[in-house]
Amino acid sequence: MTSAETDQSARPTLPQLAALIAISATGSFAGAATALGCTQSAVSQRVASLERGLGVLLVHRSRQQRRVSLTEAGDTLVAAAEQVGGILSVALSQVETIRKGLNATVRIGLFTSASERVIPPMMAALRRQPVDYRIELVELDQQTEVSRLVRNGDIDLAFVKLPIADPALHTAELLTDPFVLLMPAAAAPLPAGRLAGLPLIGLRGQRDPMEAWAASVGAELNWVLEMETNHAVEAMVAAGLGYGAVPRLTLGGRTPSVRRISLAGTVPARTVGIAWRRYHPRLAFIRGVIDIIQRVCARSAEILPPVDSEGLAR
Repeated sequence: MTSAETDQSARPTLPQLAALIAISATGSFAGAATALGCTQSAVSQRVASLERGLGVLLVHRSRQQRRVSLTEAGDTLVAAAEQVGGILSVALSQVETIRKGLNATVRIGLFTSASERVIPPMMAALRRQPVDYRIELVELDQQTEVSRLVRNGDIDLAFVKLPIADPALHTAELLTDPFVLLMPAAAAPLPAGRLAGLPLIGLRGQRDPMEAWAASVGAELNWVLEMETNHAVEAMVAAGLGYGAVPRLTLGGRTPSVRRISLAGTVPARTVGIAWRRYHPRLAFIRGVIDIIQRVCARSAEILPPVDSEGLAR
């Protein structure tokens, strides 16, 4: 037998993997047979054949105990087989979608600032493509929720704050989003050293880069309010209730009595990226949308809202 033939014989089949998964789930050959709707001997034969092909024991067998357990190799193979099963399930669902003629739909999860600044030029660019992309936008709040939805295949792509620690996802950087200080237009210029003493108003869930900067310089920030939208933050600043500190991408319409000062070079910028499932069944198709999003975001000067000044006083 050639090495190629040996490699082929060692490759698990789907029925073999299904038998091993069922044994892991039920704890017995009999239970696995019931779950799979076949005979116990068929389950035993599949597992024995798989063990011979791989040259390793996958199931601990005992005449004294009715329940069986998997070896370390068995557990490893089941973990991989469950991933394969999930990928196959999604792929079959996508095949059915293609059969129905709906394969051009791409579901994108995003946060509000991306929907206002990135999505319009992205949609315009997609309309110029020969492919009839159909985009479904899903606006979400929590990054943890976004990661879960991408991982489970509920959405195809998602705008995220990088980095994210999820081995099931691939990510790509889109742009850096510096923080901006919002201050009353009549206020005197501020040096960077004064930031720690200001009454700050922030956006919910967007304070981490500011806190990281403060920790690096041994300062403690004075957060007095936390709002849901940048519009609300600017309104509070205009009312004289404090100074806003928000990511630049979140800026909306101008408030005449509020100045916008970029904190680039002082406070670390957040990194905005795109995430997608590592084993996406329509990866080539999805990749086309990702490429367009990356090209749009490469023109960050057009994407990021304008500011009044690039940096604080020295």
